[in-house]
Amino acid sequence: MVHKGDQPARVAFGMPEASEADRVDALRLLEADSDLHAEWILGLAMNRAAPDEVLRRVFTVDPLPEARHWLPYYRLPPQAARAAVAHPGPRVRAMLAENRSAPSAVLAVLVEDPEPRVRRIAAMTACEFGVELPAELTVRLATGPEARMRYWAAGLRGLPDQARLVLAEDPDPRVRAAAIGSWSWPRLRPEVRAAAEADPDPLVREAVARATHVDVPLPTTVEGFLAEPDERRRRDAASTAPVETALAELLAAHEDSSLRIGVARNPHVPTALALGLAADPEPFVRLTVSLRPDVTEAQRAAIDYTVPLGRAPVPPWVEERFGDPDALREIAASGHVLLRRGVTCAPELPADVVERLAADDDYFVRLMLCENDHAPHELLVEMFADWRGLSWGRLAYRRNFARPGLARFADDPNYRLRYAALFDPEAEPELVDRLSYDEEDMVCRHAAADPRLPHSRLVELLGADGLPRSAAGNPALPAGLMHRLLDVAGVVRN
Repeated sequence: MVHKGDQPARVAFGMPEASEADRVDALRLLEADSDLHAEWILGLAMNRAAPDEVLRRVFTVDPLPEARHWLPYYRLPPQAARAAVAHPGPRVRAMLAENRSAPSAVLAVLVEDPEPRVRRIAAMTACEFGVELPAELTVRLATGPEARMRYWAAGLRGLPDQARLVLAEDPDPRVRAAAIGSWSWPRLRPEVRAAAEADPDPLVREAVARATHVDVPLPTTVEGFLAEPDERRRRDAASTAPVETALAELLAAHEDSSLRIGVARNPHVPTALALGLAADPEPFVRLTVSLRPDVTEAQRAAIDYTVPLGRAPVPPWVEERFGDPDALREIAASGHVLLRRGVTCAPELPADVVERLAADDDYFVRLMLCENDHAPHELLVEMFADWRGLSWGRLAYRRNFARPGLARFADDPNYRLRYAALFDPEAEPELVDRLSYDEEDMVCRHAAADPRLPHSRLVELLGADGLPRSAAGNPALPAGLMHRLLDVAGVVRN
């Protein structure tokens, strides 16, 4: 017998003992709830187990709920992206075309969409994010009647060389400018280069200037430096050029601290001269000296440097040693915290280096190690529970995070650890069921989307007073029930 307090979703979809009359009443209530329908549709659109037939129905809904907030950004399952291509609304297809994770095959369809705006956005996305489209398609775009599409085609991966060169003679100056670059310039016929140099459009002439630009060597002498009018080149010379001793001495005493920083960083400057800046009044100059590769640990320790707040770039010389296990061991043992932080970014770390860094006294050494695929499970869990930065949730998806044993945190007062319990591959359905009632939204939503959730609880959560979006996105939701949700929402069958 059905009781008054029973939820409509449970009565309609999950109670075999419900009478037909009760089921009809429950369905009537569900059919009237358009907000609930939107939640179901959103969940199904993101359900990675939804079959093609369900997704084709979902992506006929117009307007698609909250599309602006997720369709351009969410990494859609490939089958969902393929279904979305056929959506009847050009605004929806345009949003899909903005999605940088859209499969190449999807963008290939969208660049030939009947709607011009969709075509342009898809071509721009493919160009900006280096998506390679079929060569025959890029040729069609490069030879088509629409100048904007030819413009984007000039930058597409997959465009054959000859087609790219032809665009340098395009009637539209923006297309000609886009097709002229350091690669194409020497390959163009002499008469085409001559026409480009004399082109009346400034965009084309600017493209020619960039394509034919030859970098002049940076000044390395005092005379050359003083004669250099470009401030950017003066700073580059201080930082990277093989400067003569006289110029290095001039720069080390210069009133411009940015030039002294350059000298402190320049690997061509003798160690003794660079160490003369170890007592510089500018803190960043002293810090830069302390990070040189030719400075001993004792010399580093003698420098009064200040570690800045926030993430610092990895010193180039440290990055160059990423493939050398012995060098990584030496740097990981350094007293300089920024060098130890830099080592954490090496893609391959010896086990003993990982162990040392995981026990480092510096919080951010340990935190940065968590971004490495070799980060140990225990450290990931520790930082997952404690780190207050916006990226803390991503730690759960690091390679070594999900491990048997996390279920022990199911009753922890820290909601993050209760959330972590759901990443235990051996967690029982009963635990998932219990966490689906958790007071913390993040925990209960994750439990609602967990395929181990008992079916009866999953059906219950499909109701308006449950977690309908998460439940509809649960990969364990039977395909037949997915279709029934769409039927109740009034979505036509294909």
